[in-house]
Amino acid sequence: MTVAERVYAERGERLGESIGYKVRLEGMKGKNTHLLFCTTGILLRRLLSDRNLDGVTHIFVDEIHERGMNEDFLLIVLKDLLPRRRDLRLILMSATLSADLFSNYFGGAPMIHIPSKFYMGARLHLSRESLFSGRYTGNDGI
Repeated sequence: MTVAERVYAERGERLGESIGYKVRLEGMKGKNTHLLFCTTGILLRRLLSDRNLDGVTHIFVDEIHERGMNEDFLLIVLKDLLPRRRDLRLILMSATLSADLFSNYFGGAPMIHIPSKFYMGARLHLSRESLFSGRYTGNDGI
């Protein structure tokens, strides 16, 4: 299930009403879409035709620690955009990011730490025989 699907299901709506999504060659949104889940590349493409992101009030960038060329370029563009769009809110999210680094980059932006639950994992041991036989089925050692 995608994030967009989960959100519209929890809101009791159909996809494409107030919630939509857009990825490379696929998407669904309507005239009443107010929340659009999209990739970094899609947002960069929109910035080509709309340098101020008119009509956008919030940008959430999840898993920002998974940095690549698109993500780094997006951060540069957004840093330049924020002084022109004082009403625009940027939220960077990650479970493992160095928050101080990003806060400093954006001029001392406030940070919020939301503690997460710790889930205990089960430790499973494979038998030596199944490990080296090449016949591991996923049920060995349980």
